[in-house]
Amino acid sequence: MNIVAISMELGSEAREIGKRVAGALGYRLIEREVLLQAAEKYAVKEETLAQVDERTLSFWEKFDEDKRRYRIFIESALLSFARDGRVVIAGRGSPLLLREIDHALKVRIVAPLEVRVERIMAREDLGHRTATLRVKAHDKEQATRSEYFFGVDWARPEHYDLVVNTGRGSLEAAADLIVYAARMPLYQPTEASLQKIRDLSLACEVEAALAADPAVGNLHVEVSASSGIVTLKGVVFSPATMEAAAAVAKRVEGVVSVNCEVIEVPRIYPGPMM
Repeated sequence: MNIVAISMELGSEAREIGKRVAGALGYRLIEREVLLQAAEKYAVKEETLAQVDERTLSFWEKFDEDKRRYRIFIESALLSFARDGRVVIAGRGSPLLLREIDHALKVRIVAPLEVRVERIMAREDLGHRTATLRVKAHDKEQATRSEYFFGVDWARPEHYDLVVNTGRGSLEAAADLIVYAARMPLYQPTEASLQKIRDLSLACEVEAALAADPAVGNLHVEVSASSGIVTLKGVVFSPATMEAAAAVAKRVEGVVSVNCEVIEVPRIYPGPMM
C-alpha cells in the first residue's frame, strides 16, 4: 500500500518511467485523474483546474479566492488517491505535498539540460534554440510554483529519497531502480504512517469542504486532524463565523468531532465618511 511520488523535469522521460514503475509494481498510475476527480466532486471544469495546476499564477492571481479554492480541491483529490495507496503519482507537486509521509517514496527524475533539449527537439520537431527556451521556461515555472505553494526549491535533492538521472542508461534501468527502492522495508507503511496520511487527507478534505461552502468559502483557517478529531484555528470577526465553519466540517465523512481555536477581532465602525 505504499506510494511512489514522482517529480518530473520536462524532457527527463519521467512520465514513461512512471508508467513502467506502475506496471512493475501493479500500482495505478495517477496523472490527469487528480483533476478529473476534483472537477467532478467540486463541480469545477477540468480546464479551469488545469489552469491553476499547470501554470504559474500572475501576481494578482495569487490573491484570487477562486484560484485558492481550486488549489485546495486539487490537493484534496491527490491526497485521497495517496491515502488509498498502491499508486504512482506523476507530478503535481506530489513529493512535496507528501513530504511528511514516511511510506511515500519521493523520487525526482532528471537529465542534463542538453539531453532534455535534444529529446524535446525530436518529440516536438523544434529547433535547438526554441527547444532550449521551452525547457528553461518550464524549469523556471516549476521553481516559481513550488516556492509559492510549498515554500521550497523543488530542485534541491534533500526533498527526495531518490534522484534518478536518465541521461545515462536505459529507461528500463531507471524504472528498475525505483521499483527496487519502492519494495524496500523502509518505504512500507506502518500503522503510524497510515494514520498520518489519513489525518493529512481528512484535514485537506475539510479545507476543501470549507472552500466550497458559500457561507464560509472566504474564511482562511488552519485545519489539522488527528484520528477523526479536527481542529480549526483562525482569526474571525465573530464566533458565529467559526461555528458555521465547524458545522461544515462536521458534515465531512470521517470527522468525529471538531474543536475551534479562535482569535476574535472585533469589527470597528470607522464612522461616516466625511
